[in-house]
Order: sequence, then structure tokens, then C-alpha cells
Amino acid sequence: MKTLLKYIFTIVIVCFCTEPIIAQKKHKSKAITTKSIAKKKQKGSTSKKNSVKKGKKGKTQQVEKFDEAANLNTLLKNASLNVNTSKADSIPEKVVTIMSAFKPQLKNVAKIDFVNASAQNDTTSLLLNYQVPSQNLSFQYKPISLIPRAYKIDSLQNFKNNGNVKIGLGNYFHHYIDLNFNAKDINNNTHSFNINNEAIAGLHHLQTVRNVGFNCIGDIYLNEDNHLATQLFYNQSQRYRYGLVADTSNVPASNFKQNYYHTGIALGWLNFSTQHHLIQYHPTLKLEHFEGQAGSTNNWLYLKNPMYIQTKHDLRFDFDLSYSLNQYNPKGYNHQTNYELRFDPTVEFNKLNSIVKLGVSPTIENGRFNLYPTVEYKKKLTDTNYLLIAGWHTHVMNNQYTSLVQINPWIISPSKMEMTSQEQKFVEIQINAGKRLDYGFKFSLNDYKNLPLFNKLMGTNRANYGLFYQTLFETKASTIELEAHLRYQFSDKLLIENKLKYIQFNALQDNAKPWGVLPLELNSSLSWKPNDKWIIDGGVNYWTGATLLNESGKPYDLKNSFVLNAGFSYKMAPKWKAWVKGENLLDKPYERWADYPSLGVQLIAGIVYSFTK
Repeated sequence: MKTLLKYIFTIVIVCFCTEPIIAQKKHKSKAITTKSIAKKKQKGSTSKKNSVKKGKKGKTQQVEKFDEAANLNTLLKNASLNVNTSKADSIPEKVVTIMSAFKPQLKNVAKIDFVNASAQNDTTSLLLNYQVPSQNLSFQYKPISLIPRAYKIDSLQNFKNNGNVKIGLGNYFHHYIDLNFNAKDINNNTHSFNINNEAIAGLHHLQTVRNVGFNCIGDIYLNEDNHLATQLFYNQSQRYRYGLVADTSNVPASNFKQNYYHTGIALGWLNFSTQHHLIQYHPTLKLEHFEGQAGSTNNWLYLKNPMYIQTKHDLRFDFDLSYSLNQYNPKGYNHQTNYELRFDPTVEFNKLNSIVKLGVSPTIENGRFNLYPTVEYKKKLTDTNYLLIAGWHTHVMNNQYTSLVQINPWIISPSKMEMTSQEQKFVEIQINAGKRLDYGFKFSLNDYKNLPLFNKLMGTNRANYGLFYQTLFETKASTIELEAHLRYQFSDKLLIENKLKYIQFNALQDNAKPWGVLPLELNSSLSWKPNDKWIIDGGVNYWTGATLLNESGKPYDLKNSFVLNAGFSYKMAPKWKAWVKGENLLDKPYERWADYPSLGVQLIAGIVYSFTK
């Protein structure tokens, strides 16, 4: 066995050693065979002389091939040398990175071979930091005077005449009709018309109220830069004094009439070109006529021209000018005319990251000259959402028969009309708790002159003429007042508003009590739009009773009142809506003015039809 293995090992070694020699011989034999075949072909086609020349030429080509190979080797060596040299260089390479601030986003997905490409949205966001000057963190808001103006419609919009009719019926023979119509003529003048009629009858045969009104608001287009805002209105209210009158009384109803007729017109000039001018001004003119109890009338003229100059150095100069004229004609008394001419120059500037407003108000009231100070300070507290406001103002009210009736509709025409002034020193805090919630508080000390109060008129035949209230002007009164407000809004879906007012009288010169003034008032309202078809609204009113005289001539306080109201509307079709409204839902009659009780639960429902011409 060992001998056999030795033979096998010897054969493998011999084969391994002889294999390269055999391969080299085969290669040489193939080369010789190829050369012989080539020479035979050359001899068959050319002569010996040509074959010699070709042999020489072949040698030359072989030399050239060797030279090209040498050059190629040289180039490769040089190239490798250059590469090694560049890698060994110590100077760093300069890299320029180009970044684009624009981030494209595929909006409309293109179709490739009728297959939708997948959209790639950029989910990253850019963080931008801004340096805002501290003086620009808060700005003063100065409300301008209210002027009648129409809804301004974009000239590019295709305006159509449209309107709606609202009709409702309820208990206590309550009916309601309201018609609205908006139109635009060929001269680009916009007009809005409103006509309404409402009537309700209570349990008492004299507890009846009828109201008729007409209101027209227009925007007269003079040219591109000048518009004339107009308003024309007429209101009529018919009611009867049912206080302390028996329901079985046979006295004619004409003895208890307490009707009012109110007519007015207002004009306001809007100059849009002044937006780019240094001086801004918007004059307004109002004329009103009022007829009240027993034919007493009141004519009122009011002119106001707010003007201001805004400079580039955070300075503002105000030059408001106003004039009011009230002509009061009471039945059976001397006619009276009250006028006020007032000029309000003030300067407003930023100082120490605060807004300061200083000025004086020279005023002429029925020939008497008065100079009232104007001081106001605003500052946004650091790192908070609190805005602190402190000020000292004096307001003058040129009282009208119209304004007194709006407070108490049961008054007899006053024998004398006084002008009221209010000197107010206040501190206010406004808090912005976010995009949706803001609230604030205001504390003030007030000094009044000729403050109107209301109390029962004693010594009259109430069985035949009903209960009258009289207007008493308090010569001097000082008060402490607290006001608060809270507002929450979520888009256009939900709106909640709350207002509170508390007043405390510290001193009275003529009267023993602040007759007819409510010590505490709380008003809340809610508007909720859950979807495109439903709108729900509601309100809560609470107040503490005012102090009045009883039949024995002694003061007493009326009961506190809590009134709950609610309503909703539902869109049945594009042009039709159904609505329901309820007042005093707790069914607790209250008395804002003594011996004039309100009704119980009042429910009314109806429809609204919208049309387009």
C-alpha cells in the first residue's frame, strides 16, 4: 500500500511540473502556424520586392508601437504623480454651499403615463425671529365719533338688489313685521332701507305698545375720493300710562296717551384722499326733531369735525371741534336753548415705553367759559398681557328730551332742561388672555353736575291720567363706579359677552337718594352657530332695584330682577328660515319703574324669506 501511494505522489508532481512546458510549446506552435498562413497569402498576391518592403514597414510599425507604449507609460506615471501631489497638498479645498430659501411644494400632481405621482410635502418649518421695538407693543385706541355710513361693497363685485321679510306672531297678541332691502343704482350709490312694525297688548287694557319705524342709510358716490354718508329715520311709539290705573276704569284712553315721534337726518363727509395727507378730518352734521308728551318738542343740531395730525416721530396732535344746539319747547313753560362749543387740542407721544396724552378743552356752555384738563397714560406691563390705563377727563352732555325718554318712557315733559357734566378720574386694566379671551376692570371717581334723576310725581290725579315720573337734576353728586367686561369669541361659531356696572353715591347736594338709578347691573349675551343651519342666542339681565318714593312719601327699594331670554333660527331652505324668540322665560314679572309691571313669558315665532331682484 505504501508503494502504491509513492507512485501516485510521483505522478502528480511530474504532471504539475510538465504542464507549463507543454503550454509554452503549444503557444509557439500556434504563432508559427499563424505566421506561415500570413506569408502564404502575401506571396500569392504580391512579389518578393513588395514582401521585403512590407517586412521593413512592419518593423517600423512595431517600433512605433513600442514608442506609443513608452509614451503611455510616461503619461500614466505623470498622472499618478500629479494625483499623489494633489492629495499630499496641505491647502484645504474651498467648498461653496448654495442653499435656497424657497421650498417648492407640489400642489397639482402631474400624471405620468396616467399614473398619479405621489405628492411630497415639506413638513419642516422656518423659525423667524423679529426684533419689535417696545414702543410698538401697545397702541392707543381712540374711538372716533359714530357717523352714519352704508356697507361699502367692493366695486369688482357684481352687486344685486336683495332683501328679506321677517314675520312673527306670539302670545299677548304680539305681531312683528320687518322688511329690509338693499340696492345700488346706476351711479354707484348704495342704499339700505328698513321698515318695521311691532305691537303687543298686555293683561291690562292700557298695557299696549305699538312701534312703527323707518330707516334709510345711504352712501352717495361723489367721486373716487369723496363719499357722502347719509341717514334718514322716523320712529313712532304709542303707549298708555297704566300705572296705578284700575283695569275697570271707564276713563277715555286718550287721557293716558304717552306717544313719541322722533325724526332725524345725518350727513357725514368721507374724504378717502386724506389718508395720504398730513391732516385727517371727517365732519358730521345731525338734525333731529322730537315730539313728546302734551305736544312738547325738542330740536337738536349737532356738528362735529374730528381732526388730527400724525407725524413720523410718534407724535399725534388732535384738534377736535364740536358744537351742539338744543332747543327745548315744553308745553306751558318758557322755551329754552342750550348750546355748547368745545375745542379739544391734545398732544400724544411715547415716553419711557408708554403713551402719554396731554391737553386742555376750552368750552363755552351757554355763554360760560370752562377749561377742562385732559390727561391720559397708557403702559403695557413688561412680560405680561396687561395694559394699564389711567386718566382724567371731563364730559359734557347737552341733555335732550329724547335722551331722557329713552331712560324713562313715563316721564312728564320737564319744566327745565339742564346740561350735565361728568369729571372722571379713573384707572383701568385690560387683559388679553389669548386670541379668544379678553377682559378688564375700570375703577373711577366721578363728580357730576346737574345729574338727571327720576322719581314719582306726587299730588296728581292718577286714576284719570295715570302715573307720571318727573326729572330731577341733581346740582352736585360724587360717586364711586366699578365697571368690568369679559368677551370670549371662537371664530364665527361662538361669542359670549358680559358687562357689569356698580355705582355708589357718596354725596348728594339736593336729593336725599339717587332716585331711579340702578346700583348694580349685569348683562350677558351668547350667540352660538353650531352649523350652517342653526343659530342660537340668549341673554341674562340682572339688576338690583332702584330707590323711589312710595305713596306715603317714604323711600324704598324695588325688588331685584333676573330676566332670561333665548331664541334660535333654523335655515330650512336657501331662501327660508324659521325663528323663535322667548323673553322673561322664568315667568317672573319685574318692575324697572315702580307700578309699571312687565309681562310674563313672551313667546314669538315666525319665518324669514330672502329674495334677490
